Amino acid sequence: ITPPPSLSDPLKELFRQQEVVRMKLRLQHSIEREKLIVSNEQEVLRVHYRAARTLANQTLPFSACTVLLDAEVYNVPLDSQSDDSKTSVRDRFNARQFMSWLQDVDDKFDKLKTCLLMRQQHEAAALNAVQRLEWQLKLQELDPATYKSISIYEIQEFYVPLVDVNDDFELTPI
Repeated sequence: ITPPPSLSDPLKELFRQQEVVRMKLRLQHSIEREKLIVSNEQEVLRVHYRAARTLANQTLPFSACTVLLDAEVYNVPLDSQSDDSKTSVRDRFNARQFMSWLQDVDDKFDKLKTCLLMRQQHEAAALNAVQRLEWQLKLQELDPATYKSISIYEIQEFYVPLVDVNDDFELTPI
């Protein structure tokens, strides 16, 4: 955003400096929203993978650390699949359970989205308050007689805009 043409040069410079900070905050907020969307997509993929593994009646695959631990000479691996008394996981799995897993993911990320948006709105309001205070101090420094008793609430939104928090993004874009 370019500074308003009616401002004096010191105020234009202050506006430019504040706009750089506002732009960084906008970029940070955008990155955080994208990270939340990607995390949601990863979690949904994990649920689909878990469902496919359950349908195929496969156990959880070993991690690299488990394989290295089992390769130790002094470690005897436990055979957890020899227990036939347990019922198969596949016998208990159905579409309703899969839908409940997906719903759990949706609920979790809706809560995370709400927390993210509230925090971003607080950050935007805090930055606006700090920048209004800087603006007030700069006005008092430039013309102490005129702006001695100016309040930060009297400063126009036009000079110190509030960073807009985009709260209408979808966690699962189609």
